[in-house]
Amino acid sequence: MSGRQLKFGAVEPKSHLMDIRQVGVLVVAIPVALLVASVATWAVCRWWFGRKLLAAASRLQKSEKGRLFSQQQTAQARQQIGLLKAEIESHQQVAAENQAARRRAVQAEEAIQASERAAEVSSQGAVMLPLVAAHGFADTQILPD
Repeated sequence: MSGRQLKFGAVEPKSHLMDIRQVGVLVVAIPVALLVASVATWAVCRWWFGRKLLAAASRLQKSEKGRLFSQQQTAQARQQIGLLKAEIESHQQVAAENQAARRRAVQAEEAIQASERAAEVSSQGAVMLPLVAAHGFADTQILPD
């Protein structure tokens, strides 16, 4: 190296002994570093678990909405069932009335036909016995032992 020296050639190694100023810096720097790391950890955890809590709240709200909808559907179905039962009951009552009216019409028709036959027989001169006893009950006879 002719005439020029390297930049780091004259640098001598420092001693590795600590002086009082470095100890003071470490005493302050370590707790501050721990405090900063704790705050950073707290912030990251708050963000991470905050996201998780928001997602869980969203799922809970969706589930609650579904439950309320289901309750409304159930109430509506019960109301419709009640209306259908009342309608079926009225139809059954009308059907029973119609059946009773048909039965009365058939009995009236049979009575008219019987009276017409009786009129024909009486017009031919035959004596006809009454169909029912005068007192309205059938005559009873005692059977021998």
